[in-house]
Amino acid sequence: MLTAKELMGIEDFLGSMQNNINTMNYFASNIQDSQAKQLLQQLAQKGQQHFQTIGKHLNAGQSLQ
Repeated sequence: MLTAKELMGIEDFLGSMQNNINTMNYFASNIQDSQAKQLLQQLAQKGQQHFQTIGKHLNAGQSLQ
């Protein structure tokens, strides 16, 4: 079971992670260089996958409490 402080730290991390994903998507949609656009889109997609995986693990842990 996570402490309130640990949970707040994870929430802060996830918030930063989502902000980074949004930033990469923003720049990908506004950049002209196709290689850079593709790289930013791939990074944003991978970040979103990691974000969702962490969320699933947290939700699974909450159902066990």
